[in-house]
Amino acid sequence: MARLKRDERVCPYCAETIKAAATKCRYCQSELTPLVETAPEAQPVKQPEPQPVTESVTKSVTEPATEPVTEPDAQTEPDSVDAKTPDASGQATVSFQAGLAFVQRRLTLVLAVLVVLAATAVGVSWYRAEQGSSAVAPNGSLVGDDARTQVLVDAADLTQRTLSYDYKTLANDMEVARARMTPSFLKEYNSTMAQVRPNTEKNKIVLEAVVVSSAIIKSTEHRATVLVFVNQTTTAGDGKDQNQQLSRNSLVVTLARGEGDWDMSKLTALG
Repeated sequence: MARLKRDERVCPYCAETIKAAATKCRYCQSELTPLVETAPEAQPVKQPEPQPVTESVTKSVTEPATEPVTEPDAQTEPDSVDAKTPDASGQATVSFQAGLAFVQRRLTLVLAVLVVLAATAVGVSWYRAEQGSSAVAPNGSLVGDDARTQVLVDAADLTQRTLSYDYKTLANDMEVARARMTPSFLKEYNSTMAQVRPNTEKNKIVLEAVVVSSAIIKSTEHRATVLVFVNQTTTAGDGKDQNQQLSRNSLVVTLARGEGDWDMSKLTALG
């Protein structure tokens, strides 16, 4: 079985191998409408750099703030000191106590912040446990394992429905695919299949798409974008005249959901 290159496809009219970007078959001169469109190259997302702890906060915790100790005047006679003025040892004691109180207040504040952060983490864990595996993050992203797994399962299923059909059961295959499409994508699908159907039946073409791997690019409660890797086998004719080819494609599948199941909203081929 011959294998197609990434930039090749099979003409649905004459089953000859042509370029994927061709709009007219160079063998049978048929006008072609591709099932998928080329998507622009994805740009890497720059991750924010962690912010260092400021020097002022570090010093406030590790270095106690103390006031300078006033030294007594060496030339002052002991009997000339006012009785209401504390001596040097008294001033040092007062300064030390003030510094110690300042440090204690700062440590209390830091401990309070740590307690709040710990309580927040516990709250998030409790919320996710209460909401189950379908929890949604504050930014709208799906964070539940079951919900994200369902996105991957539906993306694979809908991709195979859209890209697979058999000339013997074409009408039924098309109805199965149409059942899970958004109105805009359904219109595009119908337009394409209206041109493909006559020659599919005439040349006895069978397309079988199998998803071999997938990964979520982005998912929210009502919209998801999934990277899907597909092996597609195209068989034309039967008996001794049968011709079969395998192509491997990378697709970006967009799903949309209202209150029910996920539906196919867009199908884009990566070059």
